[in-house]
Amino acid sequence: MDRIPANIGLAHLSALDLPPVKLLELAKRVGCASVALRLHSAAPGTPVYPIAPDSPELFVLKKGIAATGVAVSEVELVPLAAELDVTTLDPLLDVAADLGATGMIVTGDIADRNLLVDRFGTVCDMAQARGLKVHLEFMKWRHTATIHDAREVVEGAGRANGRVLIDLLHLFRSGGTVEDVAALSEGLVDLVQVCDATAKLEGDIIAEASGGRLVPGDGALPLSESLAALPGTPDLALEVPARGTGPAAREDFLVRCVSRVRGLLD
Repeated sequence: MDRIPANIGLAHLSALDLPPVKLLELAKRVGCASVALRLHSAAPGTPVYPIAPDSPELFVLKKGIAATGVAVSEVELVPLAAELDVTTLDPLLDVAADLGATGMIVTGDIADRNLLVDRFGTVCDMAQARGLKVHLEFMKWRHTATIHDAREVVEGAGRANGRVLIDLLHLFRSGGTVEDVAALSEGLVDLVQVCDATAKLEGDIIAEASGGRLVPGDGALPLSESLAALPGTPDLALEVPARGTGPAAREDFLVRCVSRVRGLLD
């Protein structure tokens, strides 16, 4: 990285049981400057906090942003599936822009690569009209499974606001390497989600991603090397579902995670 980012964000997965305003308050207490909000369903049955434009919930959330000083960085998580009617994303994009977010996080869930490139490009155009980026996140169990898949889609779409999102857990569980990170062109990655994990997968990969991540530095992933290899200066977000019982234990856990990330950067 060319320089150390001043701020660390908090991904909603780190405390997905909390509604948006409570997440803002938690982020402030643990030392995070921004949050990514789960305003769109990532999968059936998973927690989600939809907010409509010009709604009372949006008004309350904007008051929370002003009160805490914690920004909303991205809204998430939109699976780009073949059956998705992209016009249904207009309200989400309007809310993102109203909140002052910088982008939206999506996944690639279409097997036909040409169709996915076209769909991603269309969503990028919709987001660009609102001044937003679109971050494509890859996961081993999705059709866009690797860093190479995501790069092909983003570069194929050729939109100025299209980005690859790197979650370091997904990078290494899908066979990615530090060299793959170093090979990326500057400007292709604006957001990196940080956590740690065991050297080899132990159990179910989705269960690990949703609840088995480790505090940065407690596992075996080459975190320092990966961050050093990043071109440019992407934003960093902590994505580690907090362990422990009760609010105090969760806060202590996340404070330790934030401290570890800053230590990796130093």
